[in-house]
Parts: sequence; structure tokens; C-alpha cells
Amino acid sequence: MNNVLAVDIGGTRFRLGLFDSEGHRLLLSEGRTDPSGGREWMLSELRKRADDLMARSDQHVQSCGISFGGPVDYRRQQVSSMHVSGWEHFGLSQWVEDTFSLRCRVDNDANAGALGEFHYGAGRGTESMLYLTISTGIGGGVICGGRVHRGKDSMAGELGHIRVSDSGALCSCGDRGCLETVASGTAIELRARGFARRKPEMMARTVELAGGNQITAECVFRAAAEGEEGAQLIVREAAQALARALLIAIRILNPDVIILGGGVALSGPLLLDPVHEYLGECSAPMLKHSTRVVEAELGNYSPLYGAAALALEAV
Repeated sequence: MNNVLAVDIGGTRFRLGLFDSEGHRLLLSEGRTDPSGGREWMLSELRKRADDLMARSDQHVQSCGISFGGPVDYRRQQVSSMHVSGWEHFGLSQWVEDTFSLRCRVDNDANAGALGEFHYGAGRGTESMLYLTISTGIGGGVICGGRVHRGKDSMAGELGHIRVSDSGALCSCGDRGCLETVASGTAIELRARGFARRKPEMMARTVELAGGNQITAECVFRAAAEGEEGAQLIVREAAQALARALLIAIRILNPDVIILGGGVALSGPLLLDPVHEYLGECSAPMLKHSTRVVEAELGNYSPLYGAAALALEAV
């Protein structure tokens, strides 16, 4: 029985795990991403931590799977990033093979998260599902017939770039009014900071929770949970835009379940309750659906478990 190495490279945090052939996590190493360090900083961290995990493995490590928080050309096994320098068209899979002599398979974090939940989480036993990761940005992974559907250009599932407003903010993809500009962690933070400048009386608790630092999405959700009006307004706007995008996905794909993961989605009922409310309000009487919308069972580790599944597929 051999082990596999799993890697999750995110905009906020990165994780490496050692898994057995049944998908059980054996060892974990994680840290905070330094975007200013670019690609070379991250590769240095991966080299050091992967060497440590493999040295501690009680079995031969036979392959590696990587979840990458950015666009991935799956056919060419190349990655890019909209937020961090140095990754443009980088052959990450080839780098792993050259560095560690491991067969490697790379996919974006949304597809990896979908695989993780499908095999080991809230998607077990389903035929079709959609996984949405809502964090620094927003991405989606589609499972149809038990397999990831990537599309012709590896762009299937990009719900974060569905336009929900014709006059919205500029998105990292170059378009305007995308879901990512309203409901991502970055968008919530920017909205809250602007609101705090214009109407400080409505955001006093959020500012207090930030403690003199930049307001984060976590501060907004904590203040909303305590009843702050401004924070609740921002959360409900994000939930409404998210519900619109989910309804589009339901009408196109009609999956068994939609699973919401990532830091923003894991805020629990604060986001899920208004999402369900708006879905009910927007649904047409003659187009009823039974698709469930639930929180990721594996929490923030869905993409890491999906990376393990990729590694096992690569064997």
C-alpha cells in the first residue's frame, strides 16, 4: 500500500497533506500564503514541506495531486494566477515531477474541492453535483456522471464570473458586475471598508472588531451575527447575488446537490439562510427543483482531499 502527496495552493493559505490509498489523511502541514513572495516563495515552501512529509511517511509516496487557486489548463497541466506574480502558464505538474520524481496531476481549487466532496464529503452517493468555493475569489466545480466536467477550455463551472449586474465593479477577469465582485471575501471586504468611510455609524462594530487593521470578511460576518445593520446589509447583498447565480446553475445543470465551501461559505446560517430565502423567492412555480444547497462537509479542506483524489487518479 502506497501513500500520496496532496497540495492545496490558495490565495490566503496553503496546505500539504500525506494520504493513504483509501483517502485517509495521515499528516498535515499548512501555512499562510505570502502573495508578495510570488511563485518562487511558494515553490520554496512546497519543496521544504513536501520533503518533510515524505521523509515521515511510513510507505512509499507514489504520486502527487495539486489544487491550485487560479486558472488551470488541465490538458497542458499549466497554471496561471490573477493575483500572484510568476505563475503565468507555469508547468506546475512538470515542476513536481522534476523536483520530487513523482507523477503529478494539477487542477483548479474548485474542481479539486468538487472531487474532495464527491469522494469523501457531502457529495458522497450523488451522480451530479456542483461545488462552489467562496473565498478570496469564487470558483465552481461540476461533477456529472461521477466525473469532473471541465469543458472545452477548462472553464466549466466558473460561476464566479457570471454577470449579476450590468453596472458593477471591475472584476479580476476583466469583466464588470461578476458574482465575484459582490459575494467573494475580497468584495465583501472592499464593500465594508467603503461603507465604513461613508457611514461609520452603521459599521462601528465591524471597525472595532478589525482592531485598527484592515476590515476583513470575518469581521463583517462577526458584526452581522451581533446584529450590526451595515454588516447585515452587506451579507444579504452577497447572499442575494449568490442565490441568483445558483438558480442559473440549477436551471442549467439541475444537480443533486450544490455544496458551498471556502471561508465565506463556511460562515454558516448567516449566509445560507438568506441564500435559501432568496432562492425560494426567485424560483418559478412551474420550475420547481429539489437540488439541495448545503455547506461543505470537509470545511476548508475540500480542495486538499480533492488533490489526494487527483493523486490517486494519477497512479
